[in-house]
Amino acid sequence: MTTPSQTLLIHGWGANHHIFDPLLAHLPATGQKHWCIPDLPGHGCAPFDGTFNIDSIADQLATQLTARTHLLGWSLGGMVALSLAARYPEKVASLCLTASLAKLMASRDYPQGLQRVSLNMMASKFSEDYPKYMHEFLHLQMLYADICARTSINSLVDAICQYGPPTALNAALHALEQADLRPLLSSINCPVLLVYGGRDAITPPRMGEYLHQQLPQSEWCLLPQAAHTPFLSHPDEFARVLGQFWEQHS
Repeated sequence: MTTPSQTLLIHGWGANHHIFDPLLAHLPATGQKHWCIPDLPGHGCAPFDGTFNIDSIADQLATQLTARTHLLGWSLGGMVALSLAARYPEKVASLCLTASLAKLMASRDYPQGLQRVSLNMMASKFSEDYPKYMHEFLHLQMLYADICARTSINSLVDAICQYGPPTALNAALHALEQADLRPLLSSINCPVLLVYGGRDAITPPRMGEYLHQQLPQSEWCLLPQAAHTPFLSHPDEFARVLGQFWEQHS
């Protein structure tokens, strides 16, 4: 197998590429010639044309991949990564989904989803005072983290919030709530690592367990004390598992 020379990290709703800043120091550099960490449309410094379409974003990101690539997608970013892996299998060496999902809302044939969500309230708060509520959100995710991880939150919030609130908050939220990527799962033919937090109320472990059942080449990793940002609250453990996975599939 050709050694991948790219790694693409895709952030989730309401954040931007800086959410991965603390993790980068923990990730193995061996074999990784190029990191690609974009902002999703209307997040960070990325422009927004008024539409937020998961498949279209995957198409656009695929044009940036010049070699077989390791994908890492967090939350909504994991849905973009799923779409990319299904639509461009020749460009993907492996896929890591953390705190991500195929479908958000529960239905008769998908009890793993949520019965109701409070993300609309979060979108309103982010628009009102982005630094304050981003800090509150990340603080909640770090309740069970070690003290070193918790002390990095203030500088991380400053980096994330330097661009102001994302202009695509509502459009991206609508895309997240409406998306159903379950039909794509049978098209995923690359190795998949699923990393979830045992204390995650936004994408609870059952959503990852569903993916594990549907993806025959998937590996399951549960971090019991992590919430919705396992790569921030438990960076050493997350990076160790991910590094081993990349080494195995490069």
